[in-house]
Amino acid sequence: MDTLHLVIAEAPLELVPTEIQDHPAVRRHASKLGKRSGEILLDRSYHHWAMRNLPDSEKRGRPDIVHFTLLEALGSPLNLMGRLRTWISTYDGHILEVDPTTRLPRVYERFKGLIEKLYMEGETRTESGMRLMALRRMTLQTLVGEISPDKIILLSERGERLVQRTLAEILLSASRPMAIVGGFPHSDFRDETKSIAERVVSISEFSLEAWVAVSRLLCAVEGVLKGDIGASHII
Repeated sequence: MDTLHLVIAEAPLELVPTEIQDHPAVRRHASKLGKRSGEILLDRSYHHWAMRNLPDSEKRGRPDIVHFTLLEALGSPLNLMGRLRTWISTYDGHILEVDPTTRLPRVYERFKGLIEKLYMEGETRTESGMRLMALRRMTLQTLVGEISPDKIILLSERGERLVQRTLAEILLSASRPMAIVGGFPHSDFRDETKSIAERVVSISEFSLEAWVAVSRLLCAVEGVLKGDIGASHII
């Protein structure tokens, strides 16, 4: 394996949808931020009552999951070794491409402001012109076609149970492996997401938060790379 492509799929990241932009809770929140309702991220912490009748409401409005998971991935030894590429496939049909050298804001509200800017401008660059993040209207299927991975594993609590080390060895045996982790708080993957994977596996008897699953996965891969037999446990 040269590079592991990690995809956080169906991530609950989107601007407030049109159907609830006029809800009082949304308008109040947008006003406090000095923005229009359609320019802010959907966030259950602020828009819970407005979201009640949205389709797939239980899967949406959680930018914090993306924030935590990206911090975990970008701060991992695998990423620091230059052997990880992280992608976010959003609920609303975008792909967020993140350069491995990106230093994300640690403060959640600043992270949200950065993503809102991405939705408006499409990319962020350094002063020298280097692109750090880009947001494109694109399906996960199209991204897979661009990357052309030779192994695609989807992590799900409903999948075949594998020891973490075994999963790491399977990924490392491929040239361009891809691991897909769900970024949503509840429910299940869409059928079109499941259809992409060659294999669906579980690495725990528990239902893990996205950032915990990513941490365990990357730790296992790093352990195999370093010959660390301690990566073979399963919880």
